[in-house]
Order: sequence, then C-alpha cells, then structure tokens
Amino acid sequence: MFTKAQLKQLSDRGISPEQALGQLEIFRKGIAPVSLVRPAIPGDGIEVYDTIQIDNYVNLFRKEQHGIPVVKFVPASGAASRMFKQLFEALQELNKNPGQSAGVLSKMSELADFFEDLKNYPFYKDLAEVSIAQGNDPESLIVSENYAELLSLFLSSRGLSYGELPKGLLKFHNYPEGARTAFEEHFVEAAMYLGGANNHIRLHFTVSPEHRKLFDSLAADLIQKFEAREGLHFDVDFSEQKPSTDTIAADMENNPFLLDQEKLLFRPGGHGALLDNMQDINEYMAFVGNIDNISPDRVKAQRVRYKQLLGGILIERVQKIHSFLNRMEQGIASSLKAEIIEFLKQFISASSASELAVLPEKDFAVRAKTMLDRPIRVCGMVKNVGEPGGGPFWISDKNGTISKQIVESSQVDLADSRQDKIFKDATHFNPVDMACYTRNYKAEKFHLEQFRDPDMAFIAVKSQGGSSLKALELPGLWNGSMAGWLTFFVDVPIETFSPVKTIFDLRREEHKA
Repeated sequence: MFTKAQLKQLSDRGISPEQALGQLEIFRKGIAPVSLVRPAIPGDGIEVYDTIQIDNYVNLFRKEQHGIPVVKFVPASGAASRMFKQLFEALQELNKNPGQSAGVLSKMSELADFFEDLKNYPFYKDLAEVSIAQGNDPESLIVSENYAELLSLFLSSRGLSYGELPKGLLKFHNYPEGARTAFEEHFVEAAMYLGGANNHIRLHFTVSPEHRKLFDSLAADLIQKFEAREGLHFDVDFSEQKPSTDTIAADMENNPFLLDQEKLLFRPGGHGALLDNMQDINEYMAFVGNIDNISPDRVKAQRVRYKQLLGGILIERVQKIHSFLNRMEQGIASSLKAEIIEFLKQFISASSASELAVLPEKDFAVRAKTMLDRPIRVCGMVKNVGEPGGGPFWISDKNGTISKQIVESSQVDLADSRQDKIFKDATHFNPVDMACYTRNYKAEKFHLEQFRDPDMAFIAVKSQGGSSLKALELPGLWNGSMAGWLTFFVDVPIETFSPVKTIFDLRREEHKA
C-alpha cells in the first residue's frame, strides 16, 4: 500500500513496511486496556524491610558492586517546555493585554509568587546577567511591572532560552559555590554510590540531537572538575532516540496520515523507544531514574542509601535466580524443585508457583527456565501522595497469567467502576527508581525486545496543521517494554522522590539546598 517514495521514507528511518503495516493494524484494532487484578501493596507485591535488613542489603551492594559492570542510565532527552507551560500562557496573556499586568497576575497566583520569590531561584544570577547586558535588571522590570519582558528574557533565545532547553541543562539547586544543573546533580549522586573499582563511574544519558553538543560540552567541564577536585573518573556517554523507533501516524480512518498528499508523517515513539538504547548498554547492571528526580546535597545520603538497597536486593535476586538456572542444567532434584517453587511463591506470584508445583520433572525444567531466565528489575515504590502517574499493580494478561506491573492511568478503563476502584485503591506510586540486570545466567545479553508486550502501547489523538490524527507510543520503558521482566517492588521513603514537573517545584522544601 506504500508508494516508492513512501518506501524510501521508511527505509531511511530503518522501519520495514511490515512494521509500518503492523502499527496501522494496531490503530484499526485498538488497544485493549490492562486488566487490573488488585493493587500491589505492602505484604502483597511490595516488599518492606526494617533498618537491619536495609543495612544488610546496602552492605551487600557495597561489597559486590566492584565485580559488576554498572551504569547510571538517565533518560534526559525530553524538552522542558511543559515545565514552563504556565509561564508561556502568562507571557501570551501579558502580550495580549499590555498595561494590565496586575489583572493578569491576580488570576495567576503562582505567577505572582514566582516574581516575588524570583531572587531565590537557582537561575536568578544568570537571568540578571542577561537582563543587565540588555540595559535592564530583573528587579527594575518587576518594579515597573514589565513582566512580559522578564519572561521573554527567561524563556526565549533573547536571554536564557529556558523554554527551549531540556531539563538536564537547567539550574536546579543553589549552593554557596554556585548553582548546579540537574545534569551535574546526577554526577554528584552517582559519585556517592557508584564509585566501584578505582573510583571509575559510568553514566549514560539519552539526549535529543539538537542538544547533544551542549551536553557534551557540559560533561567535559564536569569531568575535568571532578577529576581535579576529588580524583574521580567519570566515563560519560550519550545516545539519541533512534529514527527506527519512530511510529507512523494515522488519520481518523486509520489510514496513513499524509503530508502534501503523499509524504508519511512519523512521530517519536515515546520513552518506550529507549529500550533500544538500553539494549546497547554493555554494563550488566543499570540504575534507571529520570533526569528531574534529583535532590540537593542535604538529602542525598538518604537517596543513596535506598538506591544501594535496590542494588543489594537486585544482586541477591540475580545470584539466587542464576544459581537455580545453573543447578537445573545438572538435573532437577526434589530439593531444588521445592526451592524454586518457594521462591516464586514468595517473590514472583503464587499462581506461577502453583502452576509449577503440579508439573512432572521434564515439563517442570522447561517451564521453570522460561519463568526464570529473564531480565530482572527491582523498583522502588513510594507512598501515593497524589502525584500524577502510574503505580504498582497485579494484572492479568490475555493468557490469564498474573504478574506485577507498573501501570499508568491511560492503560486502564477507568469507566469500568471495578477497574477504577482498583486503580484508586493503590497505596503506592512509581517514581521511576529502578535497578536492572540485563544479562542471563551465562553472562550473555538478553534481547530486551523479546520481553516487551506490544499490547501495552498507547494511542493518543493529536493534531497536525489543524487536522486530527492518531499517534502511537511504544509500550513505556518501565511499563509494557519491561512487562516480561522479573519484577520486584520495594517500599522506599517519599524523600527519595523529588520530581520537578513545573518551574514552581524548584521552590518546594525538598529542593532548597
């Protein structure tokens, strides 16, 4: 159904015609909502540990990490435009209503607080410099109620360009020696728990092509700074979302959305596209966390403690599971069978344990290996305090298999009162704080694509040139893209979660240095 020119478009992106047709078929069939069984809660899907147990896991991580190639993997390619949504709206209103600044501010209480507290934001010094260079200063602009000029200097390329930069390049925290970007804060945090052998620390960031040079330049400066000051060696690299992970857009009749009557329209596949970037990582273990979930130094010690907890639990589970798989190659003794069934019952799911318990030895070995020979992740979960996003649940897939999954609200049919109640009964929230292991028991890389559930993709309605279209997002990196992983949920304190979703979050108590 594709023309020669369209086939070239697909080929240039590394997308096969079959893949494109498969994506169009998803639009036509639609995506069935996830079937929630119950929320994962402490004692039923979420593991909770006391101080002594946490100490033991932290010590295990510190002891064993030196022999394991480990990396901090940070998705950092998203633009910060949503972070400044209210400021952009305010700028538009101020430009439309010159001379009525007081009226605009009276309708936007957070905006008034923003200007009143401006001096305390970590980017204030930089904003003052660009403002003075153009014959003004922030205080004078506020006194004269020239808020539009101040916002323009802050957001646009006339000044700081904050409205055009990714979150990683924005100043997040104030310190006596100077403000730090979110990017630099990840260096500082990594140095506290990923020293490894010879103080060698691996960091990997996914970035957008247009910002790659800025990240490269900042990384070079930071590496030089940390090596000179603390003797730490940072090995930092970057990757970009691959064009082959873009998805074809469809019109409202589920046909390819065309530009200029023939050209196909492609859209980014969402953070699920980063599974390909993770596949390319050579380290065995990866700590995954968002670029904006970072804290100032005064609370880093607690965050580091719980990252090491996740790492220690992961190491213990990897050792246990790989021991099972190696021993199974020598035969299935009754004692080994009992150990595996008990492990599944305690940490994976009771239904999986029950399934194995009734199988004869030959079938047991095949099925047990299928269940256990998978990538492994340990996910921190915080108490739900009303933040938007997904959480930990027990779900049932189309085959009736029950497993633990991280589920977003958009994946659930909330019009179904039963599903809505299960979703609302969740006690915990997903802060995207994970320790992952991507090698099998023979130290070979898993093909991560094999463990993705394509039925957990997303369809959204967008617009292009005034016309509505359907956009397909790949299964989310920590949702459907890891659906087939062995998953362990662990209770961690809310203090380990300090995201910056709007500019005003930088003045929350948890972000004050």
